[in-house]
Amino acid sequence: MGAGKRKWNTRVDDYLNRKAAERGHVIAMARMGSTALERGDPDEAEAWFRKAAAGGDRAAMGTLAHLLRERGAPEQAERWYREAAMAGDSHAMARLGNLCARRGSFDDAENWWRRAAAEGRVEAMAELGRLLHRRGELEEAEHWAGQAAGAGNVEGMITLGAVLCDTGRTREAEPWWRRAGEEGDASALCELGLEAERRNDLARAESCYHAAAAAGAPEAAVRLGLVLHRRGELDAAERWYLKAAKRGDAAAMTNLGVLANDRNDPGEATAWYRKAAELGSVPAYSNLGRLAAEHGNFQEAEHWFRAAADTGDQAGQRDLDELYRNAGARHRQRF
Repeated sequence: MGAGKRKWNTRVDDYLNRKAAERGHVIAMARMGSTALERGDPDEAEAWFRKAAAGGDRAAMGTLAHLLRERGAPEQAERWYREAAMAGDSHAMARLGNLCARRGSFDDAENWWRRAAAEGRVEAMAELGRLLHRRGELEEAEHWAGQAAGAGNVEGMITLGAVLCDTGRTREAEPWWRRAGEEGDASALCELGLEAERRNDLARAESCYHAAAAAGAPEAAVRLGLVLHRRGELDAAERWYLKAAKRGDAAAMTNLGVLANDRNDPGEATAWYRKAAELGSVPAYSNLGRLAAEHGNFQEAEHWFRAAADTGDQAGQRDLDELYRNAGARHRQRF
């Protein structure tokens, strides 16, 4: 069939579909909405999907809810997700759970995720596992995260890794971190880790950074080291800092200096701080200044504190001011 013939048939189909939609045929209305979306007209698409949804088309309800969420109308979106969910749409159940969680209604979110998970929605299993992990219900969290992970869901793999880590089974977690790294985007995994850190969810943050490191994210090693450092796992933190330092990460070098200083090895601490300072690490400038001040080397301390202060670092300026005050007090004591 020639291209002209196909275009003519398409025009006829569109005409007949529009006529059917105008006569109130619900499926035709939904088709008109889909056609409008395909040609990039979301306003017309929304109008047709509203008509189809009002006529009871479950798929149109879900699509309308998605359009409303995309254009920043969460309350209207929730209404139509709820309508679709009540009509048995498992995808809408999962999305409704997400909206409930976003506004802090976690009991409602759990209810909808459970219903969607029972219908086989993998993304709902992953969210349910994540919620249960945050609540400390590790056995059930492992079940749902495992189901999602086994189906290839990266979020499920991350939660499963965190649960396994929390229950002392880090070796079992490692294959899941590697698989999440293979399946997921490295920078997105790092962002997930940062979000978890902001919530002080260190087990999840660790899991995200392990996956990001497996995916090759250069910043993941130092972030993982920082999480382990905060948890007091100093040997493990040092291993990850060393990996990052070998790639030239100044923050990792600075933190290796902190670890060395904490174990009373100022020589090694100074060596790491100097390497980091050569790469422009402001915290390394300040730490070198403090070490010099502790050893009574005023000129070197002044050099490093000024280097920090000259970058606009307020802590460096305070250290410099304190150095001058202390030097002035010692000078007055002599006379």
